[in-house]
Amino acid sequence: MFKNHLSLHCLKLSFWLALTFVLSGSFLSVRSATLPSGFVETQISGLSSPTAMEIAPDGRIFVCQQGGSLRVIKNGALLSTPFLSLSVDPAGERGLLGVAFDPNFANNNFIYVYYTVPINPRHNRVSRFTANGDVAVAGSELILLELDNLTGATNHNGGAIHFGPDGKLYIAVGENATSSNSQTLNNMLGKVLRINADGSIPTDNPFFGTATGNNRSIWALGLRNPFTFTFQPGTGRLFINDVGQNTWEEINDGIAGSNYGWPTTEGTTSNPLFRSPLFSYGHGNGPTVGCAIAGGAFYNPTTVQFPQTYVGKYFFADLCSGWIRVFDPAMGTASGFATGINQPVDLKVASDGSLYYLSIGSGAVFRVRFSPTAPVITTNPSNQTVAEGQTATFTVVASGTAPLSYQWQRNQVDINGANSASYTTPPTVLSENGAKFRCVVTNAVAPAAISTEATLTVNLPPAITAHPGNQTVALGQTAMFTVSASGSATLNFQWQRNQVNINGATTSSYTTPATVLTDTGSKYRCVVTNAVGNATSNEATLTVNAPPPVIITEEGTVSAIIFDSVTMMRDPFSLSDIWNFSQDQRTRLILFGQNLELLPSENSSAVTATAEDAQMNLYPVQVESVAKMLGFGSDTYSQVVVRLPDNLPAGQTIRISLTLRGQTSNKAQFKMK
Repeated sequence: MFKNHLSLHCLKLSFWLALTFVLSGSFLSVRSATLPSGFVETQISGLSSPTAMEIAPDGRIFVCQQGGSLRVIKNGALLSTPFLSLSVDPAGERGLLGVAFDPNFANNNFIYVYYTVPINPRHNRVSRFTANGDVAVAGSELILLELDNLTGATNHNGGAIHFGPDGKLYIAVGENATSSNSQTLNNMLGKVLRINADGSIPTDNPFFGTATGNNRSIWALGLRNPFTFTFQPGTGRLFINDVGQNTWEEINDGIAGSNYGWPTTEGTTSNPLFRSPLFSYGHGNGPTVGCAIAGGAFYNPTTVQFPQTYVGKYFFADLCSGWIRVFDPAMGTASGFATGINQPVDLKVASDGSLYYLSIGSGAVFRVRFSPTAPVITTNPSNQTVAEGQTATFTVVASGTAPLSYQWQRNQVDINGANSASYTTPPTVLSENGAKFRCVVTNAVAPAAISTEATLTVNLPPAITAHPGNQTVALGQTAMFTVSASGSATLNFQWQRNQVNINGATTSSYTTPATVLTDTGSKYRCVVTNAVGNATSNEATLTVNAPPPVIITEEGTVSAIIFDSVTMMRDPFSLSDIWNFSQDQRTRLILFGQNLELLPSENSSAVTATAEDAQMNLYPVQVESVAKMLGFGSDTYSQVVVRLPDNLPAGQTIRISLTLRGQTSNKAQFKMK
């Protein structure tokens, strides 16, 4: 891939570059990428024709060099002694091409590599080695898989290897420039393979029963040169980057048994026999086109360092155009990230949230970090005095890592649409006198910068200086709302509930009568007036908390007072009831409870029920009816009709509970037949 591209021009260019790498490391051009604002990079150079890398569980970076050395970067420095030096065939795109760590590396120290065997017949091999610190144990090679013999063509070897979330080793293999290889199950070329960690072949591979021998390791086919692929942390989703020929580069959704169409199709296809790529881009030299997709990494690190907009996105690079872009799997679109990279070949995201890219053109590993500067207010807005009907303009100046976001506030409340460095008010009215305007400036770094407040002077009509706050009280308690206002005397106060005047509520504070449950959600505000204008406070919400629901049980026990809704018989119950008149003939039960009064806006769906068996398994229970019980000397009791779930186990004691508005009742028990 990195030495044979998709046209004669690219082919000549890549071989010329490969020749420069071999002749002298001094010819390497170590140059920095152009990154978005707030991102910085550092580099670790000294590598010779690096082809792939992997981050060890302990943070070390292992880098494959095409010539056969597996190098180690530890604590930010390239170690002088290679972990491993293999004898390989480095011609064209052959050589040491892939490395992976065993999922149990911390205990078994197993490392896996993909390389081209230098003796005839030439072929690629997957082997396992045992680590002893920063070097391999001598003689520890265990050959796991010998791939098919290669032709004289030295390109399209693939080489990426990774363990999937299933603990299996996945291997990407190119078709060795023979396109017919991709569509046959008679060899492993042009495929993604899947084997066990010991080299055996999983019996659940999609072609295990139709292919023979090592070909049973085939997991997906129809690929040209899948040089890189990766699994998404958390979801386990697999993306396969397939290097195209003349037109398209592909990001494919890795799914077992898929056929990606090469050589019949390249790029998007409607052929039902093939899986179309999730994303493809054309050939050329520019910020959105290229010639060889190389490297892929999902941004789902343990520690998120980049802005949240990058989380869950997929970074990918192009060898020829030297850029890194970001693919959004949810939207199916890509956007730019970095440019000016000297032939990237691999990408990795570390647990600390850093993005690493490997540059074969620079012979270096680059670490990209997000290190922006927080915004700083350099010029605060000034006080403005205007006549009624005029507008006023407030301006702020701030520095910090772009992009800066602006949010103007009036009296510390966001102003919709006021999102630039200047804000012009609508034509002013008397009620705006004394309003405070400030701007909150943010970027990807905390904390936000908040300007000083500038005062708008129009006149002296009433102005709210302290709005009433939301109040939460227990059922039966009173609640007090208070407002403060400035303005010319005399100020008159009128409190409103749900925008309707409250008789006699004409002072700066208002105390409600003892609350009832239906008071919850009521909105209280105060209208302040004088001879020249009026001001209305923000609405404050009253929340009345009711006690949790209670299921009525037999005195001194946890046994529910519960009946079959048709026969009115007590437990034990069966799941079905021939006397039930509903079509499903499922048993309905009547429970009795308190604190289950529904609000006018609520119905029985506001109450949920959960059953729990003796093994503490939980079952959702359908609530079909909630109604007040009248005529029992109190209206505080409710009856609840529930339908037993189909999978409730027989012959057990079942505990049931009810939940209303986030509060859950006691658990009461009954028996099943």
